[in-house]
Amino acid sequence: MAAPSYLLGVDVGGTTVSTQLVDAALRPVYELTVATDVSSPDATLESIAVGIERTLVEARAGGRLAAIGVGVPGQVDTANGVSRIAVNLHWVDYPVAACLQQRFGAPVYLENDVRVAALGVHRFDNPSQIQDLVYVSIGTGVAAGVILAGQPLLGRNGLAGELGHFIVEADGPACNCGAHGCLETLVSATAVVRLGKAAGLGAQAGRSLTAKDVYDAAAAGDAAAQQIVDMVGAKLGVALRNVLLAYDVDEIVLGGGVTRAGPRYLEPILAEWARQRAASAFARATLTPDKLRIADPRRNMGAWGAVALAARLSEPKIRRI
Repeated sequence: MAAPSYLLGVDVGGTTVSTQLVDAALRPVYELTVATDVSSPDATLESIAVGIERTLVEARAGGRLAAIGVGVPGQVDTANGVSRIAVNLHWVDYPVAACLQQRFGAPVYLENDVRVAALGVHRFDNPSQIQDLVYVSIGTGVAAGVILAGQPLLGRNGLAGELGHFIVEADGPACNCGAHGCLETLVSATAVVRLGKAAGLGAQAGRSLTAKDVYDAAAAGDAAAQQIVDMVGAKLGVALRNVLLAYDVDEIVLGGGVTRAGPRYLEPILAEWARQRAASAFARATLTPDKLRIADPRRNMGAWGAVALAARLSEPKIRRI
């Protein structure tokens, strides 16, 4: 009798590394989160390795590790498993896949983290089995993963879905990319915090303001917070209309910490869509509320997406077991 086979998904962020171990039938076995040490490029890799090792040890799952999928921020050379640039991880042309494969003896597949999360939504959070969707991650920045005909859209330079750097206000706030008025400077969690501080929110709280604080304050009736929430939702609503038209997908799925506000997060976006529908027959036909939802908050879509990546690229091997 063959030993059981497992897949491991790894979501790498600037703060934490999250893992998800599954069996050959893609059933969850164990998950873990460890801190990311970003003091050096090698320290970052060691954080990933520690997360993988602890997962395998603590799961006590005897068997063969068939493949590891890894989602990392920034630009990725998927063919060679190299992180071309990940600013927060201090990686430039870093051979992530080769290093991990040598250490763990299993094939390692590397991809951009948001594109990986889109794979996770497509495979594990897709009750209608939609084959054309866009997953939009809204956190410190804004980025998207595009799935068309069930396949991830990469783009010539691996930049498909970088909507956070769509310039939407030429005279808007400065962006870390060097431009002004990029979408993420207006609607990201970072932008919400900046706007909240400018409005005097949280000044007496004795701790750092978060985007969640702003949404909670709006829900509690704070007029300044509600104005921020409505403004951010309206700008995002316009951007998501453009995404919907650019890719002609059946669904846009929103994820990221700030979306855990749930219906409170969706309401101002849908209000902007309703405003556009009232003024345009074209918008009435295209901007329907069923095309927008929030990803399942119970799953770490980054880690599950890395599982989907490993499964997608190694399934022929798994089926032979």
